[in-house]
Amino acid sequence: MNKLSSIFAFALCLLGLPIVAQQTTVFTEANLAYKKGEDFFQKGVYGYALTEYQNVVNMLVPVNEPSWELLRMRAELGYAKCAVRLDMPAGEDLIINFIRKYKPDPLASQALLEVANYFYNAGKYDKAIDFYKQISPRDLTLSQRSEVYFKLGYSYFVRKKFNEAEANFKEVKDTPAEYFYPANYYYGLCKFFKSDYTEAIKSFRLVERSRDYKPHVPYYITQIYFAQRDFDEVIRYAEPKLGDRTLRMVREMNQLVGQAYFEKGDYKKALPFLEKYAESSGRMQEEEFYQLGYCQYQVGKYDKAASNFTELSSVNSALGQTALYYLADCRLKLKDPQAARSAFATASKMSFQPDIQENALINYAKLSYELRFDLDALAALKTIGPGSKYYNEAQELMSDIFVNTRNYDQAIATLEGMSNKTLKLKEAYQKVLYLRGVQYQKDGNLAAAKVHFEKSVANAVNSEYKALALYWLGDIAHQQKDYNASVDYINQYLVLAKTQKFLPDEASIFTASYLQGYNYLKKLNYSTAQGYFKDAVNGIRRNRSFIKNKQVKEVVLGDATLRAGDCLFKRNQYSDAISFYNDAINEKFPGFEYALFQKAIIEGLRGNNTDKLLALESLIDKYPKSEYADDAMFQLGITYQEISKSVQATDALKRLVTNYPNSDLVNNALLRLGLVAYNSGNSQAAIDYYKQVFSHNPEPEQADAAMTALKEIYIKDMADSDAFTAFLETVPGYKLDNMGRDTLAFTAAETAYESGNYERAVTSFTDYLRKFPNGVKVLQAHYHRGESYAVLKQYSDALKDYDWIIGKGQGKYFVEALKKGAAIAYHNEKDFRKAYDYYSQFESLTSSTQDRFEAQLGSMRAAYRLGDEAAVQSSARKVANNPSASNEQVATAEFYLGKIAFDKEDFTAAMQSFKQVVKLSDTEQTAEARYLIAMIYYQQRNLDKAKQQCLDNNNDNSGYSYWVGKSLLLLADVFSEQGDLFSAKTVLEALIENYETKNDDILPTARQKLAALNQKAAGSSRLETETDNNFMDNGNGGNN
Repeated sequence: MNKLSSIFAFALCLLGLPIVAQQTTVFTEANLAYKKGEDFFQKGVYGYALTEYQNVVNMLVPVNEPSWELLRMRAELGYAKCAVRLDMPAGEDLIINFIRKYKPDPLASQALLEVANYFYNAGKYDKAIDFYKQISPRDLTLSQRSEVYFKLGYSYFVRKKFNEAEANFKEVKDTPAEYFYPANYYYGLCKFFKSDYTEAIKSFRLVERSRDYKPHVPYYITQIYFAQRDFDEVIRYAEPKLGDRTLRMVREMNQLVGQAYFEKGDYKKALPFLEKYAESSGRMQEEEFYQLGYCQYQVGKYDKAASNFTELSSVNSALGQTALYYLADCRLKLKDPQAARSAFATASKMSFQPDIQENALINYAKLSYELRFDLDALAALKTIGPGSKYYNEAQELMSDIFVNTRNYDQAIATLEGMSNKTLKLKEAYQKVLYLRGVQYQKDGNLAAAKVHFEKSVANAVNSEYKALALYWLGDIAHQQKDYNASVDYINQYLVLAKTQKFLPDEASIFTASYLQGYNYLKKLNYSTAQGYFKDAVNGIRRNRSFIKNKQVKEVVLGDATLRAGDCLFKRNQYSDAISFYNDAINEKFPGFEYALFQKAIIEGLRGNNTDKLLALESLIDKYPKSEYADDAMFQLGITYQEISKSVQATDALKRLVTNYPNSDLVNNALLRLGLVAYNSGNSQAAIDYYKQVFSHNPEPEQADAAMTALKEIYIKDMADSDAFTAFLETVPGYKLDNMGRDTLAFTAAETAYESGNYERAVTSFTDYLRKFPNGVKVLQAHYHRGESYAVLKQYSDALKDYDWIIGKGQGKYFVEALKKGAAIAYHNEKDFRKAYDYYSQFESLTSSTQDRFEAQLGSMRAAYRLGDEAAVQSSARKVANNPSASNEQVATAEFYLGKIAFDKEDFTAAMQSFKQVVKLSDTEQTAEARYLIAMIYYQQRNLDKAKQQCLDNNNDNSGYSYWVGKSLLLLADVFSEQGDLFSAKTVLEALIENYETKNDDILPTARQKLAALNQKAAGSSRLETETDNNFMDNGNGGNN
């Protein structure tokens, strides 16, 4: 039985031999594949390794053979490790499943350690922590256990979980093995960051023996001493080490030594260390810039200090406010008040430190006033209340600003909003009202000027300014033809003026006497007028050497001299009149030809016809282009006619017709010539002269006189009614059946016109012209209808009538139609071509010096609006060289010349003209000229001069806010180009805050520029705005 059993068992074994042999072959192949996988894994070829591991797993079937199970486990682990390294989505799950499947097998712990180390080495510390925490120390060797504690601690450390990190480092820091120094180093860092400096130093002192960690430790020890405020120890320990090039974070150690000296108040010693730190730093924190700047400030390096304080100019904190205050002081010491003003401005808007804010505010106001930013100064001073220690100083400063500002509207509004004004502020109110009135007057707004002068008088404190306001009220009343009111104002002025010492030439007692003389002259009170004109003449002559105003000592004196002569002439005091006329002639005052003419008339009135004739001939010969030459010629003819010298009379009158064809005396001369010819028995010549009258657009009276004379010659002398009737039919408006109705219709219209009923006059003249388009009085009807339209402000219709008259050619109304048509075309219709043409014709035809000058002005303005450069230059030079031109008018001419040159980029010529504008005037065009001067400097890259001009413009142009705004925009550009972005930003911020006009281009442009500046400043700033996350020196990262 036993033998059979043995045989059976042996037989069974023999039957199993092929199976065993087969399984052995499979295991051998699997083992080979596993080794290949391991080889690929060690070489980092994870894709191939993963395939081999997969093959092993697929080859082996579950059996109870431990070696086979172990091989399979290792293959599965290798496969999972490859999946992790290949970042396969299932990689982490494969590891976790492996651990769960085979735990507590030691291979599972090895899997945990392996994958934890992988994530650790990859810097994925959160995942590393997760896997390290799952490892049981019991499954590890002592060496592996130290590794796990250190790497888990380091992973916590990197994640700034210092308590957990400290606990793990503590497990290994006392073990004298591989991780002894790293563990102590990071244990010390944990204690350092937890402010446990005693324990930290213990660990750092141990680590100092390590060659690897010795370079890292001194920085932290220095930091600890600094944190303990043991500044002497910081200096003793760290300063000697700063020359050691092997040390890490020497830059930061320099900073700590510098800060230690700073805290001890030894700024001179602190400075080189802080500067060395700054030199090797790209960006720095707020406190770092402040400490460096403050040390430089303390040792007198104001330029460098300012640069560092500027980095803090956008910091909205107590530190930023303090830095701004010191920045302002640096700029003052560097003699840059504009930059100081900008810094004070920003500091004054911060409330972190009230004392600094208050001090910055008063300093900002003072500098604003000194730099002529009056509006900004006032805005600041108004906020300083009675409780401030600077209140009284602010009130005094405001008073000065009100008087000296040019932004009078703002000053007036501010003063009117103040209750309980001091006496000085009341005086300032009176003065700014007066000065705003003057400004309105110069701009031609007499109504507004009058209102301000009246308010100034009503609020009078200062007698000088009251006198001046009364003077200009008298001047305005005279211009408005209210002569009684003007007399009253000037009388009040003269009473006050006698007590004043320093009155301007143009509003002096002499010019007041001159104005009063005109008031009485207009009232036909020649006796009183004469007295005032004499006072003006005598006063100006006595003080001529002290009078600077050319207009007063030449034009006013000359005209007063002539008018004094006229008043004496009107009173038949011919000898005295001649005395004044002689003065005008001898000094060649403007209009002295008139004096020559008047002298001739006086000689005739005295019966001295020979002297009269000689005087008239002399005037004609010497001054043939004088506006009185045609009058002299006409008087010459009359005088020769009166003394029965018909040949000479005829010659004189014919010369007038020939030489002065545009004179309004031509028709009168022709009538005289007809009479002289008729009296000489030459009827045909008389007829010819009378007929010529109708070729020169005669006045109705002139036409009637000529027609009456012709009728008498033809009917009475020649008995040729047919010839008279035939001629009559050729003359428009003189048909026999129409003459009566024509006259009646015109008379009705003319009556309405003369009575001031202009609407009815228009209707009646229109009806007359419709019924009698060729009527006798058609020229006069068109002119008076045009005048009526003008009074009714129906300028388009008025211009049509003036156009019609101009189209008819020379006549009584031709020149006046040119004058008025040009004005309407320019001012109302904006037809600048027509305006230029009419002004040009008017200039060539008028006999009045003043009218000729007005025509030149009009031509210049129209040409400028047309863009006709040649015409502008021609007419502008005429204006500039005209002796009748006032300073303002010469300035206008120079302004147009300057604008043309500027547009052509001829900056040299433009600059010359604009400087003349500024010198001679003070109007809105002056404000624009000042701005363009700054722009020229800017275009020429003369930035310093451009900046200064812009600063000057801020006050000089303060009455014209648009040009102030333009200058400030340019000033910001200048600051930006000079690298002073802070001042540029401050200028734009103040402009945006204070500019009141909302509908022009200033504010949008300012906002656009400010946005660009902010972007530029952010790009160039060295200020570190984010906390430095790299807060520690990680040594070698825990890798030895």
